[in-house]
Amino acid sequence: MNSPTIIRRFVYRELFTTTLLATSVLTGILLYGNAVRSHESLFQALSLSPGLFLELLGFLVPYSMIYGIPFGFALSVLLCFGRWSSDKEILACRSLGMSIWDWGKPVFSLSLLLSALTLYANLQWAPVNRANFDRKMEEVLWTNLNLALEKEGEIEFSIGDDLNDESGASLRALGGAELSRVSISVGEIREGEWENLRILLFEKTGDLLSIVHAKRGIVEKSEEKARILLELRDIDLESGGSQEEGQSSDLFVSFERWNQPLVLDLDAKEENLNYKRMSIGQLWALSRETEDNELKRKATGLLNKSFSLGFSPFFLSLVLLPLAVTKGRKESISNMAFGIFVAVAYYGIGNLFANSASPPVLSTFGWWMPNAICLCLGLPLLLRFEKNG
Repeated sequence: MNSPTIIRRFVYRELFTTTLLATSVLTGILLYGNAVRSHESLFQALSLSPGLFLELLGFLVPYSMIYGIPFGFALSVLLCFGRWSSDKEILACRSLGMSIWDWGKPVFSLSLLLSALTLYANLQWAPVNRANFDRKMEEVLWTNLNLALEKEGEIEFSIGDDLNDESGASLRALGGAELSRVSISVGEIREGEWENLRILLFEKTGDLLSIVHAKRGIVEKSEEKARILLELRDIDLESGGSQEEGQSSDLFVSFERWNQPLVLDLDAKEENLNYKRMSIGQLWALSRETEDNELKRKATGLLNKSFSLGFSPFFLSLVLLPLAVTKGRKESISNMAFGIFVAVAYYGIGNLFANSASPPVLSTFGWWMPNAICLCLGLPLLLRFEKNG
C-alpha cells in the first residue's frame, strides 16, 4: 500500500472520529435547548413514565442534528487540520508530492456523505419526528388530565394560559361574560364519557358567574391537536351567585343538552399551519398547488432553507480546509473558538438574508447566501494554496 493511500485513510479516520465526537456534543447541547423549551410537557411525561420521557427526547434528536452535523463537521476540520498544519504534517504531505486535492479527498468525500445525512434530517427525519413529538404530547396531556381528575376530582384552567381564545369563546357562551378561569369537577370517568360534571365559571374579578351541572358529558378527543370536545347532557345552569356563599341565584334553567360542544384546547398556543412539521412531499405540494401566495412563499422559503443547510457541510469544507491549514493553531481551544465563530457567522448570514423584508426573492433564497460566500471564498483560497505550494 503506497504512502498517499495510507495518509488518506489516516485523515479520514481521524476526521470521522472527531466529527462524530463534535457532532454528539453539539447535538446534546441543542437537544438540551429544545428540551428546555418544552420542559413542562417533558416533566409531565417523566411523571408518567421514564420510558415515555426518553421516547419524547428521541423525537427531538433529529431536529437537533440539523445544526449539530454541519457545525460539528466544521469544528472537526479546524481541529484536525489546524493541529496537523501546526505540527508540520501538512508540509510533510506536500513534500511527498501530494497536492491539497490529494490529502483533501477525505474532507470532501466525508462532507458529501454528511450533506446527504443532513439533507435527509432537514427534509424528512426531523419534521416527521417533530410531528410525532406533538402527537405523543397530546396523549400525555390527555392522560394527565384524566389522572388529575381521578386523583383530585377537580381541575382548573386559566383562559389564555391553559386554554386558548377559542376555548374561552365556547365557555363564554355558558357564562355570558368575560371569563378568566374555569373549574371542572367530575364524579366518575368512563371511556369516552364523564358523569356528574360541575363546571364553575369565574370572571376576571374572581366573582363566580355561573355553575353548570351536567349528568353526562360525552368526551371526544381530537386527533389533530390536544383538543377535547365536551358535549353536555341533562344540564342545570345557575347564574348570579353561589349557594356556597349564601347567595341566591338570579337564574336557574334546565335543559336536555347544550347546543354546541365545549372546546378545551389543552395546548394554549395558537398555531395555524406549522411548516416545520411537514415532510418534503407536503412542502413541495404546498409550494406548487396552493393559490395563496403567502403560503407558497413560506413553503418555498423553508424548502430552500432545508436544502441549503443540507449542503452546508460540503460548502463549509471548501473554505474551512484552506483556512485550517493556513490559519490553524496547535492549541485546540483556538481552533474551536474559530470554528464556533464560523458556525455563528454562517447561521447569522443565512438568517439575516432570509429575514430581509425585500426583495421577496432574497427572503426566499436567503439561506443560500452563506453557501455562495463559502464557494466564492473557498475555491480561490484552495487554488492559491496549491499555487503557492
